[in-house]
Amino acid sequence: MFQIYFGLHAIKKTFESETDISETKFIQGSLRCGRREEYPGSLVICGDVNSGAEVVAGGNIMILGALRGVAHAGANGNTMAMISANYIDVTQIRIANLVTEVAERTDKCPICKIENNEIIII
Repeated sequence: MFQIYFGLHAIKKTFESETDISETKFIQGSLRCGRREEYPGSLVICGDVNSGAEVVAGGNIMILGALRGVAHAGANGNTMAMISANYIDVTQIRIANLVTEVAERTDKCPICKIENNEIIII
């Protein structure tokens, strides 16, 4: 299996690219501590991303469960990428080259995206 290795440390420039339609990888089951999933398109996790697990995508990240680990959407610099989960319980969210601290736990399927050069959670 190959590793792509992209993310905050590899972003050379930010850009905007529509993410409505992209190559998508589906992962069945929860990701446990120590597991890392990386994909140049969008990722859909059919389960939880537990603490200690990491999900990195060049496009969007959709989690059909709880996000307790690290999620980095738009890891190649795409500022139009977004992150959504059924429940978010993490200390930070990463999109493109931006990182934001999450002050409180969220629920009700929040969507994290960039507006005015900052990550917002709606």
